Amino acid sequence: MQLRFSQLKACLERTQVAVLLVTGDEPYQHMLAVDMYRAHQEKSGFTDRKILTAETGFDWSELEAAKHALSLFGERTLVDLRLPTGKPGASGSKAIAGFVQDLHEDVALLVQAPRLDRSTMNAAWVKAIDQAGVLVRVWPLNYAETENWIRKKLGAEGFQAGRDVVAFIAQQVEGNLLAARQELEKIALVVEDKELTLDSVSRVLTDSSHYSLKELTEVLATREVGRLVRILRGLEKEDVKPPLLLWAMTEQVRRIAKARQGSSAASSRSSNPLARLSRVHQQCVGVSERSRASGSADLLRQCAWVDRVIKGRGDGNPWHELIQLGIAIQMAG
Repeated sequence: MQLRFSQLKACLERTQVAVLLVTGDEPYQHMLAVDMYRAHQEKSGFTDRKILTAETGFDWSELEAAKHALSLFGERTLVDLRLPTGKPGASGSKAIAGFVQDLHEDVALLVQAPRLDRSTMNAAWVKAIDQAGVLVRVWPLNYAETENWIRKKLGAEGFQAGRDVVAFIAQQVEGNLLAARQELEKIALVVEDKELTLDSVSRVLTDSSHYSLKELTEVLATREVGRLVRILRGLEKEDVKPPLLLWAMTEQVRRIAKARQGSSAASSRSSNPLARLSRVHQQCVGVSERSRASGSADLLRQCAWVDRVIKGRGDGNPWHELIQLGIAIQMAG
């Protein structure tokens, strides 16, 4: 049986679940689902817990042994099986499917896995768990869901927050509920006035998103201007040096220029030989290539200008110039 995270609590309250698979890439809900199940099983007498981590070289006979190794002290056992890759392989799939069949009432199974792809969701071991117990998939919240989650948590703490405050917090954490929880705990500890304002919250919060050059490079290939600005502001707070960021942006410009050259060359080679001889075709190709070359040259000139600003040889704020350059690269990509 497949459930959403929000349905798990009610399910555990009305029935005894002998097998649970928690899969997904939202760590906070994943953690809560696991904790909820452990607490449920502990109340039901499953006070003995065996943790098995199926890393490379794992002996799957250990899982079968755990199924039959009942406690000498009469304790019920919860087997906590962790699949770091989410792919147990043929032997692992067979072992898990065999484990959940004819399970002893004094043994329960918790399986933890990252997000499973479509083919893995159709694997024999997943289907066996789906039939014998419960499967919970946890997904990252979208922006609106994150705002709603923050609003409810603030309300539970007795705070009143306007839309601007909630939106500001959501923007800071970018869907990371673990980071959101930490920031809300910080607000509860520091802010005395229960009516939150944007000013009081912004003074308390720090940007919980820690960015890297890899994320900057990735966002340059998109049209996500808002995320670009947040990444650059985050890197500024983390004291990353502007020359390093300019280098990454310049490399992206060179890749764009190279891709455009390759595209023009391929277009020229693939055209009809007779058409290539026509004056109209030559003029069109010439205009297109000049336009592409001009756009790339403009970006390189903008890179050179940002370099002058960073070195103090041009007027302007280096971080503002980096943002403008980043937007220009996004629009050209």
